[in-house]
Amino acid sequence: MTEPRHAAVTADAKDRTIRTVLQGLAIDVSVAVVLVLAVAFTTIEWTQTYWVALGLSLGRTVLQSVVAYFFRLLVPPGAAAK
Repeated sequence: MTEPRHAAVTADAKDRTIRTVLQGLAIDVSVAVVLVLAVAFTTIEWTQTYWVALGLSLGRTVLQSVVAYFFRLLVPPGAAAK
């Protein structure tokens, strides 16, 4: 791969990673809001299980973003559809 092309692919991979992080964080914040509302308006208590759920959700976001970065480097856009 030529150097300018490699730089363009790397830049695109970073852009996709940032977009994936933002999308994942939007989901994580939504999960957190739902959990907080459930605790606030019901008799449910906030327990360690809620922290685990939030931690797993954030971990999923990080893993999903890393995978998105490497898949963009390895699989060019449109290659999966062929």
